[in-house]
Amino acid sequence: MRQRLLIGLIFWPTLAGAWSVLDNWADVVLTQIRAHQAPPILTRVAPDLTIEDAFSIQRTVVRELTLTAPPVGFRADLTTPLTRARLHSDRAITLAILKDQRLDNGAKVLRPAASKLRVAAALGFTLRQPVHHQLSRASDAWAYIRDVRPVALLLDDSADGGGTLTVQDLVAANGGLARVIVGAPFARADSKSVDAIVVELLRAGDVVDRARATNVLGGQYVALRWLLNDLLVRGWTSQAGQLLVTGPLSEPVPAQTGAWLVDYRDHGKLEFTIGNSPRGVPNPLR
Repeated sequence: MRQRLLIGLIFWPTLAGAWSVLDNWADVVLTQIRAHQAPPILTRVAPDLTIEDAFSIQRTVVRELTLTAPPVGFRADLTTPLTRARLHSDRAITLAILKDQRLDNGAKVLRPAASKLRVAAALGFTLRQPVHHQLSRASDAWAYIRDVRPVALLLDDSADGGGTLTVQDLVAANGGLARVIVGAPFARADSKSVDAIVVELLRAGDVVDRARATNVLGGQYVALRWLLNDLLVRGWTSQAGQLLVTGPLSEPVPAQTGAWLVDYRDHGKLEFTIGNSPRGVPNPLR
């Protein structure tokens, strides 16, 4: 069914109904997401798909997936030079965090053998109140923040049929098969101390990555201001209590099975476990 729909769209007779075409692409993405399958590579059959087209598809996809519950938050991605270079992007991107994508500290995630699941440490900020106007200074962002939390991002680059997702594909699929593991608020965190945070990512007791909070867009509040402003540009509505994740603190590492720990030193820790998924079970599961 999905292949027939893709083939039909390839030979769409005219672009006069461009919005209809984008809505049909959104239907293809929704079919994959609802089946817990890897997202399609739309750019394989629509090479002229622009990043703005992708954001339009994303809005349709997220709107359909949040009919009963709004996004629990938003996250930035491609916030480091290396991640942008890997996807040949000249900008960061904004993605919605859906209710079933958010997991709690201690989560157990199942990873199918064929997945490209990767892990990255991050920081999350809970909104105290919605933001209705553009912020001119990075320091202005702190007034809207209720607390700061440890976050682990489980990112999956898997694509339907194999191949590599482009930045347009990633945006259209709202980040694909990603999960966000969130811990309890840090007991001590203020606008000055957050950028000084150094994080270690450990698997089975061995350090596999170290990162600094300032790795994303030059600082957490620079990244937070960018994210809040981009939400307004993209037409998203922020709400008190939503989580804002400023992006991976470093290039994500392969998600091997075992016990994982994200150590924020004096601020706190986050733990989760990755196991192998039985054959036929969609990815990833709690």
